[in-house]
Parts: sequence; C-alpha cells; structure tokens
Amino acid sequence: MSRNEYKAKDIQVLEGLEPVRMRPGMYIGGKDNAALHHLIKEVFDNSMDEVISGHADRISVTLKKNNTVEIEDNGRGIPTDKHPKYKDKSALEVIMTTLHSGGKFNNKSYHTSGGLHGVGVSVVNALSEYFYVEVTRDGKVWGQEYSKGTPQTKLSKIRDLKNRRGTKITFKPDPEIFGDKNLFSQRNIYEFIRSKAYLFSGVKIYWSCEEDEESKNKIPQKDVIHFPNGLADYMSTWLSEEKLFDKTFIGKAKLKSCKGEINWAIGWDNDDTHIISYCNTIKTDLGGSHEQGLRAGMLKSIKKYAELTKHKKSNQITIDDVLKGAKIIVSLFIEDPEFQGQTKDKLLNKGVAKPVESAVSDFLDHWLNESKEVSQALFEHIDFHLEERLSRKASKAPFLERVLRRNLDFLGNYQIVPLRNLKEQSCL
Repeated sequence: MSRNEYKAKDIQVLEGLEPVRMRPGMYIGGKDNAALHHLIKEVFDNSMDEVISGHADRISVTLKKNNTVEIEDNGRGIPTDKHPKYKDKSALEVIMTTLHSGGKFNNKSYHTSGGLHGVGVSVVNALSEYFYVEVTRDGKVWGQEYSKGTPQTKLSKIRDLKNRRGTKITFKPDPEIFGDKNLFSQRNIYEFIRSKAYLFSGVKIYWSCEEDEESKNKIPQKDVIHFPNGLADYMSTWLSEEKLFDKTFIGKAKLKSCKGEINWAIGWDNDDTHIISYCNTIKTDLGGSHEQGLRAGMLKSIKKYAELTKHKKSNQITIDDVLKGAKIIVSLFIEDPEFQGQTKDKLLNKGVAKPVESAVSDFLDHWLNESKEVSQALFEHIDFHLEERLSRKASKAPFLERVLRRNLDFLGNYQIVPLRNLKEQSCL
C-alpha cells in the first residue's frame, strides 16, 4: 500500500467542541497567558450583555487560589427548558456544548451585545478541566457540571428559590491546554473589571480574591466597583498632574443612522498619547470604524475653529498634532457589531465612522467656544507640536535633496529606455 494513499477514511470530521480543543488559537488567540485571561473576558462579557440590555445591574467576580474563577450576575438566567431543535437537551446544554448557538444572532433578546459569535462560553467550557453552571430562574435553581466540554451530570434542579434570578459560572482552565504554570493574574482581572465598570455607570461589580504575594498592598481582596459618573471618573484618575487644563471634553450622542450611541472622554497632558476604544464594552485594541470617526471628527472641528480664529497655519494642522498628549476613551453601543476575528480586536462596521465623526465634531465645536482659556491653551499645545513637526520636516529636506541628487547623478550614466523599446528588441 502506498504511503501517499489518500482516501475517504483519511477525512477527519471534528464534532461538537473537538475543534476548539484541537485548535484553541482560532478561538482565543493561542495558549499563552493572554489567551488564558480571554476565557474570563468571554464569560464576563455575557454578564455585561445582560447589564447593557437592562436585565441586570450586579456582577460578582471571585478568583480563588487554585486557578478557579466564579462569575455571577443577576440577569435573566440562561433558559433551562428543552430546546425545540435538540429535544433531548436543554437550551442551557446546547449553549454550553454547541458552537454558534446563543440568543444574540437577532435583536429579540439583546439589542446590543458584545458576544455575537455564539462561541464564547462554549469555548470556555471546552478548554476547562472543570466547568459548573448554576442558573436561577422561575423560582428554581438548576445546575450542571462539565469537563473539557462534555457533560458530567444532567441538568438537575438543586432547590426552590423565589425572588432571585441569574447565572453563575465556575471554571478552572485545563492545564493540558494552558500548562500547569499558566495562572490567572489578580491584578489583570481586577483592572479589566474596573475598566468595564467605567463604561456603564449603572453596574456594580463585586470583586473578591484570596490574598497572595501578588495582591499584598496592591489590589484589595474585596471591593465594590462602581463609577456613577462613568467615563468622567475614569479620566480623573488617568490624566497626569501635568494636564493642560482641568476641563475634560466629555460627550454622548445618539447615532440614529446606525442605531447606536457613542460616548467619549478626552483630556490632554504632557505625557504620551493613549487611545482606548470599546464597542458594547468589548475592548477593541486595534481600534476600527468608531475610532476612525472620532479622529476625523476631532480634526474637522479643530481645523474649523482654527480657520474661524484666523490661525495662520490652519491648513497644515494634522491629526497627529491634535493627538499629542491626548488621553482618549471612546465607547460605542450598537446593534449588530462586526468584529475582526473571535478575539474582537477591531470594529469593522462601515456605517459607523461618519455618524461618529459628525457627533464628535458638533460637540467639540461647542466645547471650544465655551471657554476661551481652554481653547487657547489647547491651540498653544497644538501649535508647539505643529512647529516641531514642520521643523523636523525642514531639517530632513537638505538630506533628502542630497540623496536624490546623488541618485540622479548615478542614473545619469545610464540611458533610460522605454519598456516598449525593450519589447521591440526582444529583450523580454
């Protein structure tokens, strides 16, 4: 028999959650520490979706010493009744064991959400050595245990409990996938959930962890994270003492054309530029259309104001001059977001950039005209970096001119022959 024989028996069909365990990088970006923490993001973002949709206002996150995480919300609770397509399984089991299953593919259950791919929690289940889900709804508490994506028990009623509802998920990542020494960081998780609390002022997040060497004198063992002023609270802790002015550019606008809402907060100091963007509380590290619209709106308004005040170099101002030392956080809520990949690093919705640009530009127009002192300080800052950039460009000109002249002198020794002539001479 030939060693290169290739027949139907060689075609492997992966079923259920097998593809996740075989190729975890396709779903969470790899097997490293960042991928490990992505598991928490997937579960936590489901709870945040309940908050954004108005069905929950409380989430608790507990990190235990044995690399186990417990995340609970007071949302509606995952449905536990039989699924109409899989009549031998509950809807909960279908969600936990089937890729691309969930209630976020239309707008009936969630108007805005981050987990639209229907793979998040099932991926966490597949990559967990231990996974337990507990649901409280309709006066009953239900529970089911899994391991590596496979049910270990049937969904069963634990007890009756009235006037309560929600979902609690407890999981421990599988060391076969992530390794024995790949552990959760208390600091990373704490900072992650704090950033989420800034994005939605109505949520309270209850944090708990057991003390270890990492957490001593660094992060609290218990905390209630709540920011009633949202992004404004975030900016007050983010800007350095060398900020240009006390006033922060904060705004919010409805986006009717794309059925969304944009929130932003911008301040300036003398440190480096930082831009953080979110869509439906999902952090988009690579930005995308919402960030693109914000940049365009800022530049449009700044240049418009510069022209009105007869700024001599208004036409030479670039977005780089405007963003020097800027601290920006932008948060978009929208129906049907289109992300780049399962890790959702970039927002791709084409219809977002223009509405965001218009909203930011309109608000910034008013903001600049409200305070002469603020606008003057900002333009002095922009002018400084504009002149610095133009100076650098001018200093490079003689060098580039010498390089160009040298190359032209070199080329002068050769005859430049048109391509058609080469073809005629059968050189090609």
